[in-house]
Amino acid sequence: MQNVQVDHTRNFAIIGHSGDGKTSLGEAILHRVGAIPELGRVDDGTSVLNHLPEERTGHHTSSITSHIFAFDWNDQHFTLIDTPGDPNFQGDGDVALQAVDGVILVVDAVEGAKSGTQRGLAAARERDLPVLCFVNGLDRERADLDGSIDSLGELDAKPVLLTWPIAVEGGLSGVVDLLRGTAIAADGSQGKVPSELHEEVEARREQLVEAVAECRDDLLEKYLEEGELGDEEVMQGLVEGVRSGELLPVVCGSATGEVGVDVVLDDLSRLLPSPADRGAWTASRLDGEGEVLAEPSLDAPFSAIVFKTIIDRYAGTLSVLRIVSGRLTHDTGVLNATQAKKTRVGKLLLLHSEEHVDVPEAGPGDIVAVAKAKDVRTGDVLTAEKGGLHLPEPDKPSGVLSYAVEAAVKADEDKVFSSLARLAEEDPALHIGREPSTGEFLLTGMGELHIRTTAQKLKRMFNVEVKLNTPKVPYRETVTKRVEHVEGKLKKQTGGAGMFGVCYINVEPMPRTEGFVFDNKIVGGAIPRNLIPAVEKGVIEAAAAGPLAGYPVVDIRVECVDGKFHSVDSNEMAFKLAGSFALKAAVEKAGPVLLEPYMNVEIIVPDENVGDVMGDISSRRGTVQTTESRGHAAAIIATVPMAEMLEYATTLTSITGGKGEFHMNFSHYDQVGAKLAEKIIQQSRLAGHN
Repeated sequence: MQNVQVDHTRNFAIIGHSGDGKTSLGEAILHRVGAIPELGRVDDGTSVLNHLPEERTGHHTSSITSHIFAFDWNDQHFTLIDTPGDPNFQGDGDVALQAVDGVILVVDAVEGAKSGTQRGLAAARERDLPVLCFVNGLDRERADLDGSIDSLGELDAKPVLLTWPIAVEGGLSGVVDLLRGTAIAADGSQGKVPSELHEEVEARREQLVEAVAECRDDLLEKYLEEGELGDEEVMQGLVEGVRSGELLPVVCGSATGEVGVDVVLDDLSRLLPSPADRGAWTASRLDGEGEVLAEPSLDAPFSAIVFKTIIDRYAGTLSVLRIVSGRLTHDTGVLNATQAKKTRVGKLLLLHSEEHVDVPEAGPGDIVAVAKAKDVRTGDVLTAEKGGLHLPEPDKPSGVLSYAVEAAVKADEDKVFSSLARLAEEDPALHIGREPSTGEFLLTGMGELHIRTTAQKLKRMFNVEVKLNTPKVPYRETVTKRVEHVEGKLKKQTGGAGMFGVCYINVEPMPRTEGFVFDNKIVGGAIPRNLIPAVEKGVIEAAAAGPLAGYPVVDIRVECVDGKFHSVDSNEMAFKLAGSFALKAAVEKAGPVLLEPYMNVEIIVPDENVGDVMGDISSRRGTVQTTESRGHAAAIIATVPMAEMLEYATTLTSITGGKGEFHMNFSHYDQVGAKLAEKIIQQSRLAGHN
């Protein structure tokens, strides 16, 4: 890493729809700057960025995690982050976007903007990240540059073309840089614009200048008066338009042919901001008293966000940081502000995909990995032990699909769960936990492929295998009417000390999500005060398994209104059992019903698939709330029972030919219809829940 100034640093992510050439563009950039000796290719498994076995084998030869590569070029320091485009793996890329200052959006020249394009652009806008677009694959049959530009315009963007292709005998030999008026060949050499393109290039440059002029009143006034702007004025206006998000600059070419890559590199430097350009980050004081600015200066207190964790076979666990302010040296003590713990970082490493290079220190804007930082997780904020500050913690994705996981070999059970915990450290979109009502250990991720790929990594990295099963639906039970003075009684006399306890309770339904409330309404000492908690404990334990199918009873109010006790034979156990008996009897009398979880679902599909998808949602007992147009795609917003969504990924892939994606989160519980409830109860009883 060169000792460059902050304003000579660029951190950028490559985003876009799966299969549009993000990794190929990354490989071309690295080859052009001399960071790698040969051009790596995704299709033949020689990609430097896609180095994991799961990315090079089988039918899924695409990124499953973000890959980071730092390089120096033209007295500047760059960090490239190649993010996954597949919805199954985008969670990792979403976190990475919070560590960069700009993005390159890759668009397919044949099919134009797709759902992943729209999603990537929306994610960049949400974080106020300037975007440079690369239309890739102009050397392919049916490539349509104007069509691709139009599709970007339909995403509520204002695309401005910066290059024009030079086609030779059906191929692509180079591009014309419309700003400089030069032709740039595939090998990077520059020359004159071919005479047959003069008219086209002049017209395209005129469109570019006009778009730039419209961004600033003074430029527009001069353009209208004089009909032209100077090169410096055009560049200045373009930079302002790009960084404000008003303009979307577009470079065209071919990543695998390395055409247009030189312009991309130049525009990374010219158009996307440095950490200095981006300015200070808003943070809070460690004592929580007010806000403070984290300035991108070496003299400011050290602060950084941890946006990625890597389990490395040689270096152990690496925490990848974006340094926002101050400097960090190896073997330094820092404060983990998120966990309020002090820790010490070991070596500082520059990442060259799977290779690492030691560096002695790093400063504002630098992205480095630190080794042996104890108890540091993705999403944590690190700062100076004295005088530090608390940056906003990166948002982490929530999973959309769960599988019940069990060890293939019983003896490996402990190893499976500890190994999954390690993988969850590395992948912020993975979540592990146990569902109390079903007893299943659940692995939650962004989709079926995400979960199955995790199982493959588990086998490769830790040599343990798991079985993945469709999880049981966490149904609940509740009541529909109020019942009063229901008795719970324990009377046991066997010669010695007996067991005696009697309680009377009222039970009534409460609104959804209200949970469970226990009210002590005993007066006159009918049950001694010290035994009331035992009644409550018995009621709570009984509510863990309802009478219909053994699922937890929720959204009820229980009032303990009366009781009887014996001065010798009454004790906590007697009243705990009495409370349990009372609740079971009361729930059976109070019109018990089964509840099922509903999910909020957002499904993004091509326009031509909207009707089929909406019909399928209806067949799943779902309700479509609204639809939104998103370029050539549509977002369908619906609520659907969880039971109907457990294997939805496969269906959506079938309907849309793999072009659809969906996201969901829990919405609410609602009553199950009588016929379906009867079926669920029957299955539950056959399985031995009652």
